[in-house]
Amino acid sequence: MESDPVGMTVQWRVPAGEAQSITAALQALMLQTRAAPGCVGCSLSTQMGAVVVIEYIEKWNSETDLRRQVRSHRFSALAELIERATEAPMVEFTLPGGSRGIEYAEEGRQF
Repeated sequence: MESDPVGMTVQWRVPAGEAQSITAALQALMLQTRAAPGCVGCSLSTQMGAVVVIEYIEKWNSETDLRRQVRSHRFSALAELIERATEAPMVEFTLPGGSRGIEYAEEGRQF
């Protein structure tokens, strides 16, 4: 059994005019995330300015739980919100063997 939770952190910038609709959609996704089996927790934070920085974090009991979520419809909705970024997002998956980038999600969605 894994001792530390695994997780995903995404940080991206969006135009100030879109921040409210994106954070509202993220809050709805968070309700689904928290209800999913294996979810340890999730959080959302914003830094307001001319461009808004959004940080979204999910923690899972195991990599199996995380992989299941990467393949879910909920994750597809999250990816659509991330696509509204004004520049390339920072995506990090924290795993037992170390950290991975967006390629982890791309690999996981191919199965």
